[in-house]
Parts: sequence; structure tokens; C-alpha cells
Amino acid sequence: MSLKLYLPAIVLAFAMVFFIFDIISDVLSNEDGFLHLSLELMVFMAISLVLFHELQHVKSLNKVIIIEKSKTARLAGELLQVMKEQFAKWQLTPSECEVSLLLIKGLSMKEIAEARQVKEKTVRGQATAIYAKANCAGRHELAAYFIEDLMREV
Repeated sequence: MSLKLYLPAIVLAFAMVFFIFDIISDVLSNEDGFLHLSLELMVFMAISLVLFHELQHVKSLNKVIIIEKSKTARLAGELLQVMKEQFAKWQLTPSECEVSLLLIKGLSMKEIAEARQVKEKTVRGQATAIYAKANCAGRHELAAYFIEDLMREV
């Protein structure tokens, strides 16, 4: 887990340790009065309660993070499935499907050619065929086709 999530709890834990040692040293030295010890003990108890609350909050945040990661993964898988189904409707070849995904991801023609170990000219030809079959002017319209629905307010 991220240190940022636990930083307040760590600070509170150090404050608790400080107050424990201070209370123990005050009791052993018999130099401080009852009021001073009572005040330090109340501060220690307050810090303990806040620390407990903070740890519960971090625990609940971790649960939310796990749920959201799961939703994101599911939605990404669903989007990929929707894309593949649309590619089939457009009658893209397997190579064109692969190039389409890479175009939508934002890779350049050169990067796609390197990743697929083909010439850049081949990728450009496939991209032109994809745009024609999808009735899109370019990669921006191709990507917009799939993300348009995701951006609508529910």
C-alpha cells in the first residue's frame, strides 16, 4: 500500500510512543502533578482514538480501491469485447484488428510497424483500409467512435 495513505497513522503512532514514554518518565520521576499526568493521559487516549479511526479509514479506502480496480478491469475487458465485435461488423482482418487497437492506443505508424515487425508502408495501407471500412477520417474518429458513449453523462 502507498505510504501516503499511512502517513497520518504513522505520525499518530509516533506521537503515541512519545506520550507513553513521557507519561512513564513523569510517573517514575514523581516531579509532575496529577493534573499534568491526567492531561497527558487524555491526550494519549485522544491520539489513540484518532489513530484507530484513521486506520479504519485507510482500511475502507483500500476496499474502495480494490472495488474500483475490479470495475476498471471489467470495463476495460468489456470495451475490448465491444471493439472486437465492431471490428467484426466492419469485416476487419485479424491484422487490421491488431493495427486498429494500436492506433486507438495512440502508437505512431512507425511504432506499430516496429511492434508488428512489418514495414511502415504496410501499416499505413492497413490504416487506410481500416478507416475506409469504419467510415472514419482518421485515428481520431476511430478512437472517438468507441469512447463517445463513455463520455456521456448518465
